[in-house]
Amino acid sequence: MSKLITPIALAVMTLLSTTGLAWAGDDHQHSAAGHAEERPTQHIESTEHRHDESEPDTHSDEAPDAHGDADESETEGGLTLGSAQRASAGIHAVAIQLTEFRFEGRAPAQLVADPSRTQQISLPVGVRITERLVNAGAEVTAGQPLFRLASSEIAAAQGDYLLALAEWQRVEQLGAKAVAASRFQQARIDVQTRRLDLVTLGMTPTQIAGLSNPNATLGGFTFLAPIAGTVQQDNLVLGLNLDANVVLMQLSDESELWLEAQVRPGLIGQVVLGDNVAIEAGGLRYQATVIGRDHQLDPQTRTETVRLSLKNPQHRLHVGEFATAYFVQSAHQGVVLPDSALVRGPDGDWAVFVQDGEQFEAVEVEVLRSQRGQNLVAGLKAGQQVVVEGAFFLNSEQAKSGFDIHNH
Repeated sequence: MSKLITPIALAVMTLLSTTGLAWAGDDHQHSAAGHAEERPTQHIESTEHRHDESEPDTHSDEAPDAHGDADESETEGGLTLGSAQRASAGIHAVAIQLTEFRFEGRAPAQLVADPSRTQQISLPVGVRITERLVNAGAEVTAGQPLFRLASSEIAAAQGDYLLALAEWQRVEQLGAKAVAASRFQQARIDVQTRRLDLVTLGMTPTQIAGLSNPNATLGGFTFLAPIAGTVQQDNLVLGLNLDANVVLMQLSDESELWLEAQVRPGLIGQVVLGDNVAIEAGGLRYQATVIGRDHQLDPQTRTETVRLSLKNPQHRLHVGEFATAYFVQSAHQGVVLPDSALVRGPDGDWAVFVQDGEQFEAVEVEVLRSQRGQNLVAGLKAGQQVVVEGAFFLNSEQAKSGFDIHNH
């Protein structure tokens, strides 16, 4: 029985084995076919993957365009600021016009007293100061008492005048018919000469007339200011005997001053009498008028002295101060802007901000000439609204905007 079963079992096992092999072959073929069908899918996925990998390149290629568009928009559209923002940033724009730009040569100068408005006080005789009535640096008016002085020489001069006056009065009373003509003339000459001596001492007509008073004291008087001005020199020493012709005090009217400018030969050709010249002194600017020149060079400095007259009604300037004179060398017509309007662009070139409503656009300009905070520029048209205050703020904001765009 076992022998019979064994062959049958073997046959069944063989059949099953053969069938199993066939199925296995079918499955393998299906799998292979499946793999063959899946390859395009894998190829697509691989293509998509390569496309994903190429996307950064695509974006990097597009990024400059995107940034370029942003920069172009920034340049064309500029910055937009409302009125509140403009006020907060202190932005101020003005309509530019063609003006004259005067290129000037500089010359050092010094303020000096105007000789026609200055008076030195000295006496032709020795004196002694008995009382001081003003101090150095004081502003005095004409006729104001300055000091009192006395000396025997003053007393002698006053006495001689009184004697000459008395003789003149007597001769005059007798008349020209009763007195010889020569005596009459001599008496008149003597009284006028003695009167002039007192005027030379500094006595006023009123003071001289007061000597005729029987109670008048001789030998001294009060010296009155001959002009209005500032006490610039004061050599008064109480009780000290001062020699004749010593400067006791100097008064100077500083409402007008002179300047002595040292001009180099290359610039002297531009100096014309009567021309107005810009002056800078004490941090302020003034206008002076050319009134004279030396017509010879200083052997040490190799410059020529040019004198200018300067009005100084508020007495802001004083004798001895240094200044700078600006003589015009050439004049140009164009757009003139202050330093505060100019900024440096990203490429290092000069630029200004032009306002159009609430828009501010940076416009490159060329600086042709510069001096004393003013610049002659090219690249703008008359009538454009140019920012003259707050340009630095706009430039910073534009730089920050560009930085943010490039770092998205």
